[in-house]
Amino acid sequence: MQATRSDRLRASLPLPPLRASRLEFGLDDLHDLRAQVAATATAVGLPPARVSDLVAAASELAANSVLHGGGRGLATIWGENSAAFVEVADAGQITDPEVGTRLPDPTVEHGRGLYIAGRLCDEVSIDSGESGTRVRLRMATATD
Repeated sequence: MQATRSDRLRASLPLPPLRASRLEFGLDDLHDLRAQVAATATAVGLPPARVSDLVAAASELAANSVLHGGGRGLATIWGENSAAFVEVADAGQITDPEVGTRLPDPTVEHGRGLYIAGRLCDEVSIDSGESGTRVRLRMATATD
């Protein structure tokens, strides 16, 4: 069954737990975001290779926020049930219902972030509309 626009861009994302770390970021804060993701993923027990994958995926999403989401974003990072989560929210809106599902054109400068995240993480959920976009990544301690 093929996903519709509402299926792909309207994930029902519950609120992150109150204990989650939150980091408002811009271009100069991406290093801090990557460090926080790595620390949380390591604390949850992700193996080093999966920590690196989650950090790379989160970094791609944050870069998307800087480039396409108004120059800033909010990262929410937490661990729960043997998994690490990263949610990146910004003021941008995704309109392509197939975003992240197609192999990016190698001649185009942008457009790889969600594709990369989808290949590296166990789950990528997108909620995008007029009020902005939230993308949530989940990486479990063991491969699903």
